Amino acid sequence: MAAGAMIQSRGDEDDGFWLIAAGSVSVCRFGADGNVTVFAVLGAGDVFGELAHFGGVPRQVDAVAQSDAVLVRIGADLIDRLLAQEPNFARWLLKSLADQLRAALNRIESDRNLSAELRVIQAIVSMARRQGPELSVTQQALADLVGVSRVTTGRVVGKLAQAGLIQLAYRRIEVVNLAGLAALANR
Repeated sequence: MAAGAMIQSRGDEDDGFWLIAAGSVSVCRFGADGNVTVFAVLGAGDVFGELAHFGGVPRQVDAVAQSDAVLVRIGADLIDRLLAQEPNFARWLLKSLADQLRAALNRIESDRNLSAELRVIQAIVSMARRQGPELSVTQQALADLVGVSRVTTGRVVGKLAQAGLIQLAYRRIEVVNLAGLAALANR
């Protein structure tokens, strides 16, 4: 899937979900006014679309390839078979859902209590812990994720790069010093 490609749209009917094998995907909602609310930027090993599948409702979010991405479609028949025959699949799926709920709770708390700078730093730390040090994410997507302007995000990541905690590249952020970044995030 090419960067920028729409993978699913809110309201779509479907009977399965997606596993990200490589690349990154923004899970969001596009508003009628053109605004976008980004709920997560997911990477390799993450799943999306399970809310609609298990809830028996239409898709609740839009999903857009943030970078070139390789996706694996997990259809309803395969899900049923794996849940019945592979206990490790059920554990992995429950862990994924629990991780997403934890991230949502943390985001609600940070939106209410933290500065823009700390929200950007915490988002980078969270993504690096899930996806590894090389993040396929634009500064705009990061800004949308934490609910700040692109200019504010650029200022924060610039300071982090000057401090030697991250390196910036085109459509990518590399975390060089996760421990140092995490220490900043927890101040």
